[in-house]
Amino acid sequence: MKLHRDLLKHSSIYGIGQVLGRVASLLLLPLYTRCLSPADYGVVAILDLTAGILAVLIGGGMASAVTRFHFDVDGEQWHDRVWWTGLSYVAISSGMLIAPLWLARDWLAEVTLGSSIANGAHFYVLALATMWFGTFTEVFDAYLRVQKRSALFVSLSFLRLLLNVGLNVYFLVVRGDGIAGLLIGNLLSTAAYTLTLFVIFCGSRGRCVFDRLMAGKLLRFGSPLIATALLSMVIHEADRYFLRVWVDLDQVGLYSLAYKIGQAVNMLCLVPFSAIWGVLVYEIARSPDAKRQYAVVFEHFVAGLSLVMLAASLFARPLLSVLTTAEYVAAADLVPIICLGFLCFSLHEHFRVPIMLTRQTLNLVPVYFFAALLNIACNVLLIPRFHAAGAAWASVISYAGFSACGLFRYRRIDVYPYPLRRCGEIVLGMVLSWIACQQAWGLSLIAGWSLSVLAWLGWAALLFGKPFTEFVQARWQTRHPELRKT
Repeated sequence: MKLHRDLLKHSSIYGIGQVLGRVASLLLLPLYTRCLSPADYGVVAILDLTAGILAVLIGGGMASAVTRFHFDVDGEQWHDRVWWTGLSYVAISSGMLIAPLWLARDWLAEVTLGSSIANGAHFYVLALATMWFGTFTEVFDAYLRVQKRSALFVSLSFLRLLLNVGLNVYFLVVRGDGIAGLLIGNLLSTAAYTLTLFVIFCGSRGRCVFDRLMAGKLLRFGSPLIATALLSMVIHEADRYFLRVWVDLDQVGLYSLAYKIGQAVNMLCLVPFSAIWGVLVYEIARSPDAKRQYAVVFEHFVAGLSLVMLAASLFARPLLSVLTTAEYVAAADLVPIICLGFLCFSLHEHFRVPIMLTRQTLNLVPVYFFAALLNIACNVLLIPRFHAAGAAWASVISYAGFSACGLFRYRRIDVYPYPLRRCGEIVLGMVLSWIACQQAWGLSLIAGWSLSVLAWLGWAALLFGKPFTEFVQARWQTRHPELRKT
């Protein structure tokens, strides 16, 4: 019961931060679109993509590595060695990579942005500085998660969000600095956030200790995660390129909107869950019934995520009808397919538990490589014939293949009794429910809303009615022990 309470508590708190960030981005979208041209957005996207690739190369999976090694020994001296060594490695590797890029900023801007962007080198100075601070935040955020200080983490994230919004409004609206203003706002807010976390980190840890042997162990654990992160970018983003080759930009836009909806819904569930699950997975391993607990969490996770994805699929069309113009409503047909794909993709978070416990992260690389090849092959075969729908189904096939391949490979290390058949029946039942509701939407708006709401509530009651009732009864008996039956 304590496991589920901790998982629900911390996931909910982390989820608040995710929701606030998404809501803020939605509310500020009219501001950004008025202050930045589409070309400006393209420049920012390229800068973000370049920074993302470099961040992967610098971090080397260090946040995951220090989290894993933290639980090997309970002593504070061991924890000091682990965390200071990991932080020192990030500082050294970031300096070794960013310094040459800063010197070659003119060449980097020419290659990635083109000669038409006059201030490209200046933009990269700001982007590289922001990325340098950002590499440290990965380690600090992992430290707060290990300490289960989720409330502090979300509070600081919210303050960072407010500062970032205020700075962006000032530099974009008041000063009219365009791209440079947006980058400066991001840099200042990231720097302030990182320095605050550094002060908290130093105040709670012992003296700085760098262990070369420990650094080697951390690097061996985290290095395979670099390859998996890069391959993951191929899995998630290659379809845009193929769409641009075979279809017009309208199809690309519809697919991008649908994909963004599915990805946003998945992130709102998976990111807060993963934030605390990455810590609890090692605590559960110490329990005598660890495998059973992993299976129980897996079943509840699949049921909960499926329920959320069903809601997104059922109400995508009416919501898009309100939020967008008529030309974008067709994206609603792609949302359920993409939601199904992300549901399949998220299963890997559980299947990879044996890898994380045994530190055999090198086994992740073939799985990601297989999924990347499968994604490319499916896009080449399906997009020319089915266009955006082909890209959506290519995602489903490649994401399902990704998780299935991982399950098959990781079972060579250890086998957990995941209730795959029951979870499959739940997903199939929801798919059939969605099909039935689509027929109701075709009859009338009232019929569509009524059947969709009833279907969703029915699934919610079926999956979580009994656990919720037991939870309420337990809480009531705890608060009113005099009413317990003797």
